[in-house]
Amino acid sequence: MPVMFRFSFVIVMPLLIVLTTAVRPAVSQTMMLPERMPGDEVVTNVVPAAAYASDIGLLGAVTVSRFRYHPLYDPFKSLTEVRFQASTKAYLELRVIHEHTETLGMPVRSRWTLSAERHPYDSYFGFGNRSDYDSDLWDDEYYFYDVMRFGFSWNGRRTLFRPDASRATLDLTGHAGVRYEQPVENGKNLINEESPVGISGGWTNRFGLGLIWENRDSKAAASRGNRFELSGKWAPPFLFSDYPMALVEADIRQFTTIPFPWSRRPILAMRVAGSYAFGTIPYWDMPYLGDQRTLRGYPIYRFRGDAALFYNVELRTWLYEYPYYEFKFGIHAFHDGGRVFTDEDRFRDVLRDYHRTFGGGIAMALFSPDLILRFDAGFSDEMIRLYMNFGYMF
Repeated sequence: MPVMFRFSFVIVMPLLIVLTTAVRPAVSQTMMLPERMPGDEVVTNVVPAAAYASDIGLLGAVTVSRFRYHPLYDPFKSLTEVRFQASTKAYLELRVIHEHTETLGMPVRSRWTLSAERHPYDSYFGFGNRSDYDSDLWDDEYYFYDVMRFGFSWNGRRTLFRPDASRATLDLTGHAGVRYEQPVENGKNLINEESPVGISGGWTNRFGLGLIWENRDSKAAASRGNRFELSGKWAPPFLFSDYPMALVEADIRQFTTIPFPWSRRPILAMRVAGSYAFGTIPYWDMPYLGDQRTLRGYPIYRFRGDAALFYNVELRTWLYEYPYYEFKFGIHAFHDGGRVFTDEDRFRDVLRDYHRTFGGGIAMALFSPDLILRFDAGFSDEMIRLYMNFGYMF
């Protein structure tokens, strides 16, 4: 039987040692560099952190981010971020991100991501909205497996329409990427017993298009406005994908400032999102629920299916602010819910059998309005999960 509020991620200890350098070049023409415009501001942050998890052991991480700001660009002109993580149980991850506002001389904002990971305790619980969970099997590592993965992707965005005197935009998005995943045979566990599609590993190389409408007042920490995204991705055989498939995703977000009679007015953030996959779908590309981006409080990939539908409601407020250092401290509370679907489910099940979690956390803006460090504690009917990451969930 599952144990209520059982800890599996027990200690999170951030080392808030932030080394920050701000470079504000003069407007003088002699100070201009080819990649730098007058008025540019460069902010570099180094954030080390440490944590302990029962599945991956003592984890050390360091993130180096470099923002370049200019008044003509929102939210920033460019970003370069490098993150490295390693644990005492052989977990390794390297992620490099570079985002810039112009691509090949065109007004296309591009985001390039390179990632490599070795995860000795990734999780697999089977398929369906009611897949089994047993705390004793969790302790025996029955749901865990060893995997190596690699990915490289490009995401582009170009504005198609911007009403006059408005912050609203309608953008066209593009995606291209390659991903390789290779599970490692390592003893008796659920994934080796069930041998789902993808157990032999392989490539899913894809491209896609989408549309985004938004009029949020901030992309990093919105206090009002909304955002809607619809996208589709395709991994066809002619791109040498081992698993030809397609994925359709939709995401709606709404942000409202509650007019309470004090200066620190809370913000109500709401989101509904879903995805549907079809074709020859490897288990790692199936829509899922259970992590800090979907249902906080459940382990990652807790529920998998052909489709997923979920919602998030979050109440946020900033408590303290130090403008000289661009530092802010805030708190938030949240409620998440969702379910997955397989061929066995019917249309009327859309409003039934939702898994629900709740929790709260703290957030800190560190020397830059776009660098937000977030800590969450999520409670489900199976366990408690603690999270640490950059940026709000949505």
